[in-house]
Amino acid sequence: MSRAFACNRDFLRQLRLRNGWTQADLARRAGYSERLISKAEAGAPIARETISDLAEALSSEDEQLHWEDLACDPVQLAQRYISAFHVHKANALDVLEDMIDENVHFRIAGNPEEIPFAGEYRGIPAAREMFKVFFSVLEVPDHDFEKCFEYIGQGPNAIIWGESWIHPIGRPMETPIRISNLLKFRRGKLVFLDDCFDTAAGAAELNNRPKS
Repeated sequence: MSRAFACNRDFLRQLRLRNGWTQADLARRAGYSERLISKAEAGAPIARETISDLAEALSSEDEQLHWEDLACDPVQLAQRYISAFHVHKANALDVLEDMIDENVHFRIAGNPEEIPFAGEYRGIPAAREMFKVFFSVLEVPDHDFEKCFEYIGQGPNAIIWGESWIHPIGRPMETPIRISNLLKFRRGKLVFLDDCFDTAAGAAELNNRPKS
């Protein structure tokens, strides 16, 4: 028996409207009833094979969609990432293995001469090294990190923003650093993460100098 999944309803509707289609148009192209399209856009679970048919109907020459793209919940995955980052630290990728693409691309803001983990990292091995460097100079304080961040879904992607209290080892901060992360997902896996933050404040903390 086929498993049922809820679609990313906002993304599904966005794709339909991008084509200028009504629910009836999509239903006709995918071979289903308008009622099923309405059900899918309401977030009700539907069969995986049905989601595959919807993805095929919504695909174009420039963008081939798969069922995982429509069933992916980017906000939920972003929350998993933040939780693993704070709880498992340097080993975060080990517990996120099922949601990380093997060719994942991390972009960390900052000047590598002042922020040792800044730069571009491609692939899981490189990302692991970045995490090791990050947690060799920074530590996570004992705090309720879940209250520090907000999340918004944008199609298949997610944006995280908030305040980070992660600080240089042995030197807690008096004020947090503002952060903003863009996470892009394809087929339910993280393919790109752009980690932006107040690099001036971050460099000042890491190099133990007053913030400008």
